[in-house]
Amino acid sequence: MGEDERNVAAAEPPSGSVVSDLAVLKPGADTSIESGVTPQAAVGLAPLIEGNAISATIKPICWANAAWWQWGTWPYQQRITDTTYWCAVYGSHITFRTSNTTASGLLCGVEWRANGVIAGGVGKSFTYFTNRASAGFSCQTVVPWITLHTTHHEDVKRTDKGVTTWVGTG
Repeated sequence: MGEDERNVAAAEPPSGSVVSDLAVLKPGADTSIESGVTPQAAVGLAPLIEGNAISATIKPICWANAAWWQWGTWPYQQRITDTTYWCAVYGSHITFRTSNTTASGLLCGVEWRANGVIAGGVGKSFTYFTNRASAGFSCQTVVPWITLHTTHHEDVKRTDKGVTTWVGTG
């Protein structure tokens, strides 16, 4: 692969039935739940209330994946991975999402990392969300007193039909 690499891999969905544990699976996870819906209903473990009625037939479907992008060449490569688990009433709206950003590099240390929704969202009026995963790196050179500092980001769109697409990187 060249200097810029990308990949999407299926991630293991959280196990167990305690939805409150989803947000604590990884430190720094950013989680959103549809307003007025319990966490259990948002992920399909309890009946979903649609309007004023409890729906026994409409349940969210959930997906999980880890989208990563890599910059640079060995040994100065820098990688950002956006691991996201999300649920939606298929073709209708997003009910739940939790995202975590990790970053790594061989000679490049991670100074900081962050993630957040930059478009779309969670709730009845949102059929997608775009998550920005970003990180800052410090790369040591052969000259001991010279360190290269870079920042990168990847923007990944996920939909209420389980589709994942890259929107951009930088």
